[in-house]
Amino acid sequence: MGDALRNDYYISPEDYLCGERVSQEKHEYLAGVIYAMAGTSIGHDRIAGNIYRSLGNQLEGRACESFSSDVKVRIQRDAASFFYYPDVTVDCSGSANGSLFAEAPRVIFEVLSPATERIDRGEKLRNYQSIPTLEAYVLVDQYHVAVTIYRRTAEGWVMEFLTEKTDTLELPGIECRLPLATIYERMGLP
Repeated sequence: MGDALRNDYYISPEDYLCGERVSQEKHEYLAGVIYAMAGTSIGHDRIAGNIYRSLGNQLEGRACESFSSDVKVRIQRDAASFFYYPDVTVDCSGSANGSLFAEAPRVIFEVLSPATERIDRGEKLRNYQSIPTLEAYVLVDQYHVAVTIYRRTAEGWVMEFLTEKTDTLELPGIECRLPLATIYERMGLP
């Protein structure tokens, strides 16, 4: 995320969504404050593209579908609304073509960068975990083979790590598998 747009007043979720429809830039919305999003590196986009493409191929012809970072996710926590643009989202709600955000995300991926890692592991983790339909939140390091998965279980959220290119990320709720070799394809990491 970039700098907050300086405003002396609260911006409603409805006004934010209207503005995003015509904006040349993407912005995330945090309980009335809008933040401009920064661009990404080639490596970041390569990893996100690898995940998006692999999941899209696996989900072809099924109810769930993968979305790129151009699709927002809405979170409602108490009286506050949040809108983020995850790097990859899997949603199974069958949202209409005109929808402005994923309605029922099941899996969310964020590719970590130095500028966003603290937010991805803190604020976004807490907010994403409040989504009732979310089964897994996956953080992918772009500089090392390292994937952190937060999974919803009957007992609460559990965390696991994958650190070998021979490991496979299992996503049983959406019946998909992502080998880390696929996630990190063309990255040149050992």
